Amino acid sequence: MQLKEVSARILDQIIQVTKQLEDQAFRQPLKVLSDNTIGKHIRHIIEFYDLMILGINSGEVNYDQRSHDRVIEENRLLAIEKMNSLKIEIEKISADSTLTLKANYNSNKDEPFNIVTSYYRELQYNIEHAIHHMAIIKIAIKSEFSSVQIPEGFGIAYSTIKYEKDKTCAQ
Repeated sequence: MQLKEVSARILDQIIQVTKQLEDQAFRQPLKVLSDNTIGKHIRHIIEFYDLMILGINSGEVNYDQRSHDRVIEENRLLAIEKMNSLKIEIEKISADSTLTLKANYNSNKDEPFNIVTSYYRELQYNIEHAIHHMAIIKIAIKSEFSSVQIPEGFGIAYSTIKYEKDKTCAQ
């Protein structure tokens, strides 16, 4: 299934980059990230995928329920372990299923509303969400850690990769 393969590829790319970083580099606040860390961006990706997986079991996904787990954002080996576990969990899912997405855009009170969605739609969302954060991570790596080898296509939308490939073939 294409969505599962792409998710695994994305998580593998993030793992590849994370393995090259020193512990301090993973958790170091960077000016180019407005004093955020690479670890925070990776933790954020992990938590979205994790909540999606939990939602498959409960029938409900609520991305606002992230734990903002500092241990994951500061411990790159734990982040790698978590991403490997997510790949296994994603691979186990054999069919699409209906989910309810809970969202709240009222910052003054807890007023979530429900949106009918599906596992495949949320998996697709997580792919795009991860690519967005990977693009930010890539900026930080190129700015601060030039020795880190960035995988081809890291942080680039698949539609952009296809467009560039098609454009090159047409010339």
